[in-house]
Amino acid sequence: MAGDPPRRRRDGALGVVGAVTIGAVTATFVAPAALADDPQYPTWNDVQRAKADRAAAEAEGARITGLLGTLQAKADAAGRTAAIAAERFHRAKLAEDSARDRHAALAQQADAAGARARTSRMRAGLLAASVARGSAGGLQLMLDASGADDFLQRLATVTQLSAQSQQITRQALTDQNEAAALGAQADSAATELADRAAAAQEALAAAQAAASEAGRAVEAEQQHADRLVAQLAELRGTSTRVAAQYAAGVIARQEAAEPAPSSGGGSSGAPAQGGGGAASAGGGTPSSGSSSGGSSSGSGAAGGVPSGGSSGGGSSAPSDPAPSAPSAPSPVEPSRPPVQPPSAGPPNSAQAASAVAYARDQIGDAYVFGGAGPNGWDCSGLTIRAYGSVGIGIGGHSATAQYDLARAQGQLVPYSRVQVGDLIFYTDGGGDMYHVAVYSGSGMMIEAPYPGVKVREVPVRSYQRVGQVARPTASAS
Repeated sequence: MAGDPPRRRRDGALGVVGAVTIGAVTATFVAPAALADDPQYPTWNDVQRAKADRAAAEAEGARITGLLGTLQAKADAAGRTAAIAAERFHRAKLAEDSARDRHAALAQQADAAGARARTSRMRAGLLAASVARGSAGGLQLMLDASGADDFLQRLATVTQLSAQSQQITRQALTDQNEAAALGAQADSAATELADRAAAAQEALAAAQAAASEAGRAVEAEQQHADRLVAQLAELRGTSTRVAAQYAAGVIARQEAAEPAPSSGGGSSGAPAQGGGGAASAGGGTPSSGSSSGGSSSGSGAAGGVPSGGSSGGGSSAPSDPAPSAPSAPSPVEPSRPPVQPPSAGPPNSAQAASAVAYARDQIGDAYVFGGAGPNGWDCSGLTIRAYGSVGIGIGGHSATAQYDLARAQGQLVPYSRVQVGDLIFYTDGGGDMYHVAVYSGSGMMIEAPYPGVKVREVPVRSYQRVGQVARPTASAS
């Protein structure tokens, strides 16, 4: 796509806890003063005392892991709320744009019809003048007419008119009626446009407020998460990265084992061979925690604790790595009218790989509400530009619009057949999608999650994932 930013590789999309020092953590870690006296969280003295006894260390570690899960859930919930509000704005903005286009088209048609009507009235006026010169009745016709419509109606009743004159008169009436009808439609479209614009402004204000709240939630939880991960690393005698990796796996397992907080869940079917084997419930690996609520989670505590292996610094790996998460329940389906689209064929591998590479080049960029590059993105802004970079239009700047276009074009396939480059959607079951990501293979996806968390590549989450993915590079077969 012309004007796209040059591709560049970004390092380390570690999510919300990315600010934690990657490497060995020692007792020299200094907790923020504002957090030191919070009775909800362990102190460094608690950690040092617990280290002296294995059972106490295990109990304190479990407590810390539980607190990290709670922090993640809070930030995820705020992020999901922001994503839903952002999608409502995108939908409202698309409706406003559609209403503006309709109004502009109708106004243009009404102007053209008005011009035709004026020409027809002029011709009819010349005809009336001719009739008036030939009869007293024609003169009285002109004197008694109360307006253009009345004049044309009266003129049509004059018996002296020739067939050609009657055609001129009928055309003038037709043109006048068409101009009036189109004018009324243009007026109605103007009213609709004003209503849509007001709704878009209201949705924008709500989305901006939700985005700000999510950003504040992430920032607040970040401080606690950083400190808790450092304390867990101290208890386990390992690096912050490995400690966070361990906690993420435990959190993912716990979330997958618990009932979902609302209607929804993830697909239990494994992707087709070659699709990469997407993980369930946040990945099924210890590299990332699953979302407890929507568009956000993955890596980064308060959005998923960070993923990855030990960063060195002399720390040893934990002796008992976090277990994989079990399969989650069946996927959420958006409330859409039933339709049986044609089955999408295989993807164009080269185009799909290029779109994924474009998305991967943005890893580390900031999440920006309504962003579509070059250095800030929201979820649908990232996907629309990734596919735009290979000349493929996937719909408007809206996750819902992108899903609906793929559905209309017969490009939806079951998640069990997911391939690199497919688009993964999330919904709360209310009809609209609130999040979209690009499947990058091996159970991973690239996403612009929510305010406060940068563009990242994380395991596919199953919570509220739609059971079908979109394949923009495929043609219906």
